[in-house]
Amino acid sequence: MASTHGVGPGGLYGLGATEAAEEALRRFAALVEEAGKPTQLLEAVDYLAATVSARPFSAPLANTAREILERIAEGGYGGVEELKRSVSELVREVLRRVIEETEEAAEIAARRLEDGDVVVTQSYSRSVVRALEKAAAMGKKIEVIVAESRPLLDGLETAKTLARVGIPVTLIVDSATRFVMKDATKAILGADAVMADGSVVARTGAGLVALAANEARVRVVVVAGTYKLYPETVYGATVETPALGDEIVPEELREKGVRGYAPLFEHIPPHLVDALATERGVIAPEAVPLLIREKYGEWPPRLKPLDQLLVEAREALKKLAAST
Repeated sequence: MASTHGVGPGGLYGLGATEAAEEALRRFAALVEEAGKPTQLLEAVDYLAATVSARPFSAPLANTAREILERIAEGGYGGVEELKRSVSELVREVLRRVIEETEEAAEIAARRLEDGDVVVTQSYSRSVVRALEKAAAMGKKIEVIVAESRPLLDGLETAKTLARVGIPVTLIVDSATRFVMKDATKAILGADAVMADGSVVARTGAGLVALAANEARVRVVVVAGTYKLYPETVYGATVETPALGDEIVPEELREKGVRGYAPLFEHIPPHLVDALATERGVIAPEAVPLLIREKYGEWPPRLKPLDQLLVEAREALKKLAAST
């Protein structure tokens, strides 16, 4: 089992999928804005490629990178400033769309909650947090049980955020997930990606929540705007999960040869998910192919590999450099 040390560009592993995509896009936009010549735009593209490579399981990052690279690869720009305007406008549009879809999906998930619900969740997901906040704003009295989500402990951020708005929260150790599920009425999870077969990529520990909920006959709802669909998986593309390694082991144990392994993300099979709350409504995991076809216009969607788009974008920038 290979380990990935560190947390990648910008510390993106410690962020929810939406925040990670937004941070990467804003940094990319800043690099584009600062660029005065095509070679500097190449550096911005290299940053985007490195970010996607560091978090390849993030559908929001992959999908937004696709749109940006397609725009650059189109070519035909009269100069650097024209290209910068076009790319900056696209980034603003993508950011606006991500925020809107997140809010709409959260609204739909909130409507699925009922007065008196005890909700189990884990890790940190803006989509989940917003769904719970919206449910409380609707006047629904809910309680939330949050697993701390080691090793990054991002469940603490969820607990802090919900407590700040007055939602009763209980923080638990990850190993207590099955134990507390008997007291739950719903389980709500976020996602980094929704695969073509309806499976979900989420922070490690989400699978334990889903398993325990399935055993306890508690419904599992995943909150995910359609910008989290991962259409490349139609063609059998797989997603490797990064992991922390020996850095999670106390030094005195490392000296004795004890190794560490902490995978940061995992796949949740569709049979453990009851529903996906998207901005287009609540759907069953089995309906994801229909959603992909609706979003991309055909099934299977015809998409160029990101690696190919990256080559084409770089070539377009080199041509621009040669002409200016």
